[in-house]
Amino acid sequence: MNFFMWAVVPCKKLEFAKRRLAPILSAGERRCLVSAMLSDVLDVLTKISVLSGVAVISSDPNLADLTRSFGVRCCLSDSNAGLSAALTLASGLLSNDGAKGILAVPGDLPLLAPGDVMRALEAVAASPAVALAPDNNNQGTNLLAMTPLGAIPYLFGGLSFQAHIAAARTSGIEPMVIQTEGLGLDIDTAEDLILFAREHSPTRTFSYITETGIRDRLLLDSANAPLEARAGGE
Repeated sequence: MNFFMWAVVPCKKLEFAKRRLAPILSAGERRCLVSAMLSDVLDVLTKISVLSGVAVISSDPNLADLTRSFGVRCCLSDSNAGLSAALTLASGLLSNDGAKGILAVPGDLPLLAPGDVMRALEAVAASPAVALAPDNNNQGTNLLAMTPLGAIPYLFGGLSFQAHIAAARTSGIEPMVIQTEGLGLDIDTAEDLILFAREHSPTRTFSYITETGIRDRLLLDSANAPLEARAGGE
């Protein structure tokens, strides 16, 4: 497998990331959580030798040190125009460097595994091709790989999984759908984080929430929630 494929990880500014976790995590905790999850994703991607490179696309210059520590490229975007716009920008930049295909993975998949990435890369080895993975609700897109670049547009936001499938078929491509535990669980809500916290994993993210006491706090709160709900209803 030798076809100039790049992985791109879009990441919002740390100060704006994961606001839906604000009810359970402080701003500082959210920033550290995002950094830990991004580190887990980059750790996997940088070990995939068939990739031509890995890049993070973000408007946050504070991510430069983190990306440098993994030896990956940091593409700075001028705005927070959205995931699709960021990936379109990254694709243009990487095309100038000879990229023939792209694998887009969000930075909030702490359980991403090398096998998940390899399945996607193998699925798009013969161009034109599209591979994608849904979230656990079969609504969002947690991985999108394509060859050639621009085979389909980026349609992230809302029900993007079905939108990407439709776009591939409109282009005459039957997409490969990949569903695994590592690709399904993106951490967006309190429920997602609690689900992740319940199972031990050899990840930086799990270490972070354990060492800081966040895991114990979440599991205690989730265990008490049904009792509180019953008490409130009496």
